[in-house]
Amino acid sequence: MIVYLVTADHAYTLNRYLQDWAPSLVDKVQPVFYEEDPWQWLELEATYIFSDIERLTPTEMKKATAYAEYLASKGFRVLNDPRSAPTRLALQSLLNNAGINPFRMLTVNAANALVFPVFLRLANSHQGSIGDLIHSRAELEQRLAALDSRTAMAEDLVVVEYCDTRNADGLYVKYSAMRVGRDVLPRHAMTSANWMIKTPDIVDTAALKTEHDFLHDFPQRQAIENIFLLGKLDFGRIDFGLQEGEIRVWEINTNPTFMPAKKGLHPDRQEMIHQTNLWLIDALQAIDSPTQEPEAWRKVAKRHTRKRKLWWLQRKLFRRKRA
Repeated sequence: MIVYLVTADHAYTLNRYLQDWAPSLVDKVQPVFYEEDPWQWLELEATYIFSDIERLTPTEMKKATAYAEYLASKGFRVLNDPRSAPTRLALQSLLNNAGINPFRMLTVNAANALVFPVFLRLANSHQGSIGDLIHSRAELEQRLAALDSRTAMAEDLVVVEYCDTRNADGLYVKYSAMRVGRDVLPRHAMTSANWMIKTPDIVDTAALKTEHDFLHDFPQRQAIENIFLLGKLDFGRIDFGLQEGEIRVWEINTNPTFMPAKKGLHPDRQEMIHQTNLWLIDALQAIDSPTQEPEAWRKVAKRHTRKRKLWWLQRKLFRRKRA
């Protein structure tokens, strides 16, 4: 059994994946919300994945850290141990100090001697940049002054120095790979004319070849594994670009979108993406811990279903949502 610890607001990543791409894993992967306080009641043998680490409150992080230590003491496998996993800001500092990323991510208060252009973002959000590139200190001050109060006061508001990774054709390619325990798997290579890439807006012969070659050759495998080791992360998706052949890491997401939505997936990419899903299923099966307590896990699943329904009701009534 695999326990996927996740925030209630963002459990859709796993739920959609199991429903649309991996129904064969439904009985092998059990989502559990941090809001369920699993440290108070769940201590069955399993592989425990701590996802969404960057979204935990200080109180939740303290409890999750103690929980991971307890699970490890019982000999259970723990991936993304909160005791050692860095925040996104700390990870970028590690990468910069290691010479992997020449650019910096800084808190607004520490953003001195910046190399422009830069952009704003919330470090713990998965929404990308806040607005477009900023080209001067004066423009930065104007952009900060125009932020809504909630964003301006956010503890994870950061300034990031832009890193130009355009290829010879003047296009950007966002590469992604996943680590699942000991396995490191290529996920996709999306080509775009835009520097902030969420979906591939160019799917031509050259873009398809770039993605095919990346997925089947994956020359960055060892380097990516080393970056995960540097960050002490055992599970997640790394997004990166290439600058003159060198890896530039945008982020490591501990609760990633496992696979894209099937609806809208470009026909010419479908075969490649389906192949990456087979690799991912194999990797997840490899970390599955055998269980001798099927009835106990059925009770866990029923409990989670009740909590999930209650959470949806509370969200509908109070419109509370975690960032």
